[in-house]
Amino acid sequence: MVLKIGAIGCSDVAKRQFFPAINSSQLANVEYIGSRSLKKAEEWAKKYGCSKFGTYDDVIDSNIDAVYISLPIGLHEEWTLKAAKAGKHVLCEKSSTTSYESAKKMVKTGKENNIRILEGFAFRFHPQHKQIRELICREIGELHNFYGIYGFPLPLEDNIRWKKELGGGVLNDVSCYPIYASRLVFQSEPISVLSHLEFDKKFDVDKSADVILKYPNEKTAFVSSGFNNYYQSKYSVWGSKARISTKRAYAVPRDYKTSVYLDKNDKISETIIPPVDQFAIMFDIFCNVITNNIKNPYDFENDLLEQAKLMESIRISSHEKRLVPLSEIK
Repeated sequence: MVLKIGAIGCSDVAKRQFFPAINSSQLANVEYIGSRSLKKAEEWAKKYGCSKFGTYDDVIDSNIDAVYISLPIGLHEEWTLKAAKAGKHVLCEKSSTTSYESAKKMVKTGKENNIRILEGFAFRFHPQHKQIRELICREIGELHNFYGIYGFPLPLEDNIRWKKELGGGVLNDVSCYPIYASRLVFQSEPISVLSHLEFDKKFDVDKSADVILKYPNEKTAFVSSGFNNYYQSKYSVWGSKARISTKRAYAVPRDYKTSVYLDKNDKISETIIPPVDQFAIMFDIFCNVITNNIKNPYDFENDLLEQAKLMESIRISSHEKRLVPLSEIK
C-alpha cells in the first residue's frame, strides 16, 4: 500500500527535509499541498510533481491517509485536531504544541478517531544515538550526567521565532531538542525541574533557556540553549568510567558525516557515523506503523505527552522561580 500524504504548510523544514524524504520513499506519495497562499501552493505543487494544491482545509478534506504539519507551533493544535477528526494520521513538527493541556487534547482526539500522532523529533532516529546507547552500556560505568546545548545566532526580526502568538521562543523551537535527548539517553522521565528563561524585552518571547532536570537514581541533565549563540548542536554524557560526546546531535544534514567521541583512560577515540537521512528514517517508520507493517517501536502518543508535560514544568519553574516536581503536572 502506497500512502497518500498531504502537506500542510510550505515551510523551510518541509523544503529541506520532508519533500526529499518522501520523494525517496517507496511507502508514500505527496497527494496534496496546502498553503495560506494559493499561489505558493501551486508553485510548490509544480516543483514537487503534485497535481493537487489548495488551502489547509482543502488538504484535510481530500482523500489522503495522513498529513505532515509544518506550521508555526502555535497553529499545530488547530490543524492536528482537524486532521484527527477527519480520520487522517498526523506527523507533526516539533514542538507538538504550546501547552500540556493542548497536547492532551490532541492525543485524546487522535485516540477517539483511531489515528496516530507522531511528534517529529527526527534526530532520535539517527543511528549515532544507538551507538551512544551501546557505549553507555559497555564503557561508561555508572551514568551520572547529561549536558545538552543547542543554539545559533540571532534570527532576523521578522522570523516567526519572535512571534509570541505563533508559539515562538527558544524553548519551543530549540531547547526542546536537548531536553528530549536527555529523556532518550536516560531512558526515563525526570522527577523535577529547575529552569530560567530569559525573555526578549521587545518581542516578549524567551531568547535563552537554562534547565536542570533531576532524573531517578541521582542522574541529572543540564540543558542550555539560546538565540544569540555560536552555532552548537550537541550533547555529552558523563559516567564513573568515561565520557561520551557528539559532534552534531540534532540538526544533522543528510549528507553530513558525524562522529561520536569516547573519552576514557586519558584517550579520546572517534567513531565516524556515515551520512544518513534521519527524517527519511522517521518518515518510513511512521508510514510502516500506520499501515501495520511493523510494530510500533515506541508509544508515539505517550512520548508526545511526556515531552509536553516536561516542557510545561519548565515554563512553570521559570515563571514561578522554583523547583517543580513533575508530579504536580496533571
